[in-house]
Amino acid sequence: MTTFTPLIIGYAIIILSPILGLWHKIFPKIGRKPWEAFIPFYNYYAALRGTQQPWYWVFFFLFPGAQFVMWSSINVTVIRKFGEFGIKETILGILFPFPVLWKIANDEKREPVAPTNWDIVKQVDARTPSDHVALFFAFPIVGHAIVYPLSLLGFNTKKKGKKSMFKEWGDAILFALVAASVIRTYVFEPYQIPTGSMEKTLLIGDHLFVEKITYGPRVPNTPFSFPIFHNLIPWINIKSYSRIQEIPYMRLPGFRFVGQNDVTVFNFPAGDTALNDPRMPHGLIAHTYEQILRDEACMIALLNERKSTQHFKENYDEYLNKARTSFIENEKVMSRFDKEHNTSYTLINGILYRPVDKRENYIKRCVALPGQTIEIKDKELYVNGKLAFQPKNMQYLYFRGRSPLYLNKKEYTRLKLRNSDIKLGVKPKGFYISEIDNYYNGIKRLNYKFSGESIWDMYPKYLPIFPNDLQYDWTEDNFGPLTMPKTGDVIELNHFTLPIYRRIITAYEHHTLEEKEDGIYIDGKKVTSYTIQLDYYWLMGDNRDNSADSRFWGFVPEDHIVGRAAFIWMSAANGILGGDIKWDRIFTKIE
Repeated sequence: MTTFTPLIIGYAIIILSPILGLWHKIFPKIGRKPWEAFIPFYNYYAALRGTQQPWYWVFFFLFPGAQFVMWSSINVTVIRKFGEFGIKETILGILFPFPVLWKIANDEKREPVAPTNWDIVKQVDARTPSDHVALFFAFPIVGHAIVYPLSLLGFNTKKKGKKSMFKEWGDAILFALVAASVIRTYVFEPYQIPTGSMEKTLLIGDHLFVEKITYGPRVPNTPFSFPIFHNLIPWINIKSYSRIQEIPYMRLPGFRFVGQNDVTVFNFPAGDTALNDPRMPHGLIAHTYEQILRDEACMIALLNERKSTQHFKENYDEYLNKARTSFIENEKVMSRFDKEHNTSYTLINGILYRPVDKRENYIKRCVALPGQTIEIKDKELYVNGKLAFQPKNMQYLYFRGRSPLYLNKKEYTRLKLRNSDIKLGVKPKGFYISEIDNYYNGIKRLNYKFSGESIWDMYPKYLPIFPNDLQYDWTEDNFGPLTMPKTGDVIELNHFTLPIYRRIITAYEHHTLEEKEDGIYIDGKKVTSYTIQLDYYWLMGDNRDNSADSRFWGFVPEDHIVGRAAFIWMSAANGILGGDIKWDRIFTKIE
């Protein structure tokens, strides 16, 4: 289990570094008192003043994620104040500054050097290689990819006394990254709507600001990361974060927490395991590994082996094992076959584990709070037995031929009244609604058949709906009742309830769980009940029939909550330069 030990060790290094680095011997040389080196954090303020750097940089030490960047920056600044511009010295200053600091402190003749004269070629050439190193550490590869083209275009022409381009850009990028890290982590974060799950409340291409002050900013679990990349650096396809320091869930005070019907951004709860495919956003090819496993098992049975759905149901565990074997041996996912390009999705890196703050960001509406009970009856959501809030732009899915058609509440009600003999919007046995212009006039039969049964006949049987267990026959249109767990709840554990709470116990609250012949064991102890440690929420999309939400993957823990969707600052499905800007949506508040 993650503890605060790495965070404590990290700050201990920051606090002890000026003492271990013998700053009390260095400070008199830059006009500061020796005693200033022994006062935590004030010593960094003194170092900044002594090296003529902005004193307010010291405030960045308060933010996990930015503190070690500032630690490295100040160490390099002190070292360079004494003329140490070598590549080795710069790398040591960034990663382990003590040998260079000891060298400066113990050399009684060592004095600060005059600031670099940027008009003297010899002085500039002496420090240019280390400026390249600093730029690389600030923004690997991409930093140079920005500066080199600009220099080739003539932007490196500098005025008398001005810094070189690499020094200017290195300083600018470093400060921008630190500031962006703090703002993005603790204040607000931009977010773009990638899918239609919230239509028509939010549209594909809407650009939002997600503010974090209301709920209280969440301290990052993995503070060592590049702030402009969420979990993967594009082009080089590597993780944008390091797990050398991980800290447990902690949130700063806010004005309130998630409220009823808030449009909320959160980390995808089932995103702890993701399958990597370079053609999909951030390598995520579907909603959960378990879901893909079930899809694959189903397709192997029905498509590969041409078995009946009843045979698949009776041999469910066997086909799950076949799907696992297929992942390992074939590195392909048949259930995600791309007909257009006649290719299957390939797993290039297998299953990825991601910490909470690096799981994909999702956006839905919070329809139920901890302690509330939800139930869905014929597509209508009820909370604590009462019809739930219905957003004015909420949509329902219908079909014309083989193409989907989305209708608002008024159109849905009119169509449902005219066709009371069938459950419109629900995929009935092989039926679709006819063309939009005359959808009152009849239905069209779907011809896709597998083993003599419609694909929709077997749809609920391979468990796409939470809790993904054969004991529950819930569907996305008829679900529950189900109560949201809250902190302190004592729930009974048995064979029937365990599927609902399994991920809470293992994935979210980090306990070991075993099912044995004589009962259920948590952390090696036999139990019949469990006490919930976090609050849990239920989130659903406003586009109810085209939304992968809590109905499919269950509860959202409080530590996955990112922030509140505040307002739309731009809306353009094909990008700002695509010519499709929706001007009426710019700077609109999200309800």
